[in-house]
Amino acid sequence: MKVVPTLEGGLRIEVETATDWLVLEQIAPDALEGGAENLPTRLSALMDEESEWDEMVVPELQDFFTGQLRMVRDTIHAAQEESGDSPEGQFLIMREHGTQWYGALNQARIALETHYSFGPGQDVTEAESFPPPKRSAFIRSQFYCALQSVLLEHVLD
Repeated sequence: MKVVPTLEGGLRIEVETATDWLVLEQIAPDALEGGAENLPTRLSALMDEESEWDEMVVPELQDFFTGQLRMVRDTIHAAQEESGDSPEGQFLIMREHGTQWYGALNQARIALETHYSFGPGQDVTEAESFPPPKRSAFIRSQFYCALQSVLLEHVLD
């Protein structure tokens, strides 16, 4: 997979293999599997009862987080359909969608790190000793973080 900045301030994602598609398809499921949909509710435990967090904020945050994941999933799905049977394809992350992509990647990364207890000091050499599901999750988490860095550098102000 190649990630190329565009002149318009977005990114062009050039998918080269079927594995690239699989990694991209995992963004939303990774976020949801780790309980990202419960994040607003978990945050409400930090608020006082008078803040009306549960009634006012939680529903909006849930809609916001779900919207980020839906937009990313729909973009990837449309690009896959456009590529047909070819393992190669591409799609754009436009400047106006950068924050949604960043948020969806953040949800997925945090969910994976929480679920698998990844530490900030873990690196790829340690991941070699992980069981296959944890190793795969670690690699995806690293990819999500790298893509977030590119978004920060080239798309988000």
